[in-house]
Order: sequence, then C-alpha cells, then structure tokens
Amino acid sequence: MIRFVRHLPLAEPEKQAILDTPREIRRFQRGDTIYRPDEPCGAARILVEGLAAQYRILPNGERQSADLVFPARFCDLGCILFGVSDHFLAALTDVEVVEISTARILDLFARYPQIPVLLLHQETRNRSILFERLLSVGRRPAIRRLAHLLTEFRLRRELAGVAPSRAKRILLPQRWIGDFLGLTTEHVSRTIAKLKAMGLIEQHRNAIVIRDPAGLARLAEFDPGYLHPGAEAPPRAPPARRGREGGSTVAGFGGPGSEGSKVSANES
Repeated sequence: MIRFVRHLPLAEPEKQAILDTPREIRRFQRGDTIYRPDEPCGAARILVEGLAAQYRILPNGERQSADLVFPARFCDLGCILFGVSDHFLAALTDVEVVEISTARILDLFARYPQIPVLLLHQETRNRSILFERLLSVGRRPAIRRLAHLLTEFRLRRELAGVAPSRAKRILLPQRWIGDFLGLTTEHVSRTIAKLKAMGLIEQHRNAIVIRDPAGLARLAEFDPGYLHPGAEAPPRAPPARRGREGGSTVAGFGGPGSEGSKVSANES
C-alpha cells in the first residue's frame, strides 16, 4: 500500500491522508472473482498489485470483457456512487485490493479535493480507452485489432510504472484476448500466428512478447493520443475551504454556504 500511494501524483499531505485512512486489504489468486454485479458493496476498491479484468456475461453464458484494471486504479465507481457494481471483476494474476469504506472515501474527497480530481483524470482516460475498444471491435480487421490491443497494453503498463523491457511481455490468455476483441479463441490463435510470421511478436508459454514495438504500432495504425500519455498528473484543484460548521467543503459542491447548496424559492 505504501509503495502504491508513494507513486500517486499527489502532494505529501494528500498521500499521508490516504495512508492514515482505515482500510482493509484483500488478496485474491489468479482466476478468482473479486466481485460480481448487483453485489452490495459499501467500499471503494483500489487495485494496488496485479492485473484484473472487467467483464459482463450474457444470459447464454457468453462473456465480453471491457477493460483491464492496472495498479493504482479504482476498480469501480459504481460502488461509491450507487452501492453496487454493474460488472464482474476477475483476477488475471494474483492481486491485492484495498477497500476503503464509502463514508471514509467521501470524507477524503471533501478534505482533499485533489484526490477526486485524480479520480476524474483516471476515469476520463478510461472512457477514451473504451471508445477506442468499441472502434476496434466494430471496424478494425482482426490482425490490426490484435496489434492495437497489444500496443495499448504495452503502453499502459509503461504508464503504470513498468519498465519498457518488461512491459513488452503481455501475460494474457488467448481466451481473454478473444473476449476483449470479440473473436473466437481459434481466430485469436490464427492471428497470433500471422503476427509471429511477420516477426512482430513471439510466444513464450502463456506470454506474448512484442519483438518489434514500432512495427506492431505501425500495423495497428496506433495513435496514442487517447491514452493522454503526457498528462500523468492532473491539474491542481483549489484548496478545500472551511465551512461554517468547521467541516471542509469544496466550492460549488454542496458544502454549507456554497453556491452548490443553494436552492431558490422557485426551485423548491
């Protein structure tokens, strides 16, 4: 947890506030289901170690994966905002998840406005990633679809602090690749073979190793702009100000005396 917090783009008081907040640490093994849709939850979940996948299951049992969850990311805002999730989260490796109660996380947000700004920053990037995934599944041919996915995962691992030499090693089973790309496992296997024949990747047991990152990116027609790689630190939020009752408030967000808490007679 300490290593995770120290790498966040936050000021020291904000990092210390997170470390001082009571929390539970839960560990899961590869293949475990971390949570399920409509499962009541009263805590924010943050992945601090390992790799996980978000997915949904159709009534006929077919699975569609939406995105990977890398370390230093909130797993699901739905738990904070609605008290339930709308998807499954599975551990693709051994993982460590920190849980902080909703009441405590909202208190952190009120006292340290930069923390929700960081969360908004992350979720905006995640939204861009999902749009790009939709474009791939809907419009890109299989070979370009896979090249794009592998290039994206490599860059996202680097953005998460993994050394470039290690980031080129993608530990993702073919059935999960198929779920992300809307392809059968057999189609994924044939497409991997084509990329290997082109000298762009190698396959070592359960890992795909990118041999030629630049060549793979060219094949994918990859534009990294949607990952916002040059904006790892979000803009600074204004400091929280003290409300009349002594609590911290953020201007315009419903604290005592703020504009956000006022309702005119015509609106009541």
